[in-house]
Amino acid sequence: MRTRLTAILPAIVLISIAMLSAPRAGVARDRFLAPGITAARQIPYPVEVVGSGLVTLSVNLDASGHATSVQVLRDIPGLTSLVSSLVKDWTYSPATLDGSAVPSTINIEVVFNPGDTLNQTLKIPPVAPSTAPLPQGYLPPEVAVGSYASYPINSVANDTVVLDVLLDKFGNAKKIDPVRDIASLTPEASAAVRRWTINAATFNQKPIPCKLVVAYVFRSPTMSTR
Repeated sequence: MRTRLTAILPAIVLISIAMLSAPRAGVARDRFLAPGITAARQIPYPVEVVGSGLVTLSVNLDASGHATSVQVLRDIPGLTSLVSSLVKDWTYSPATLDGSAVPSTINIEVVFNPGDTLNQTLKIPPVAPSTAPLPQGYLPPEVAVGSYASYPINSVANDTVVLDVLLDKFGNAKKIDPVRDIASLTPEASAAVRRWTINAATFNQKPIPCKLVVAYVFRSPTMSTR
């Protein structure tokens, strides 16, 4: 009996090592949690600017969540440079990979929303060429269809609503948290985002849940110069 156990012991050891080193069911390898936003300032909508629509920015963050650079993916002349300078001072939560904070990229969609748009569909031009997002293998979510928000009839505000949008791995908005909340404007901004069609983020070519920052910069109908 002892001789038999001695003979099969090496095989048992090898099997045990293989089981310990193999991925366990339900445990993700290379788990990536995308960055988010925790605080944002107002974005002015200069009255002399007649442009409206979507500005898309790609913000690179270091492992502490501080903005290091901003790339313009969609541009509105007269508005983009102002937005680019402001988002550098917003506060972000860092991304993590396998539990460790890592440099990352977060996209910010800014809708300049005159008061007379009435839920019209946004024009979504192709994004401009840019450097690859961080970390390697990550592609942020991409807006396919978007819309303006209706301007509430009971509001006189010219202000900015900033939303932290949690997307599932199918690109659906599962939760919308106001980071900058304007009581008379936030409900319309949130309702508009829920109508958007968004292509999900991917990591190593697999769809993942992630965050998307959406800002609506409202101008009241009385100030519209379009």
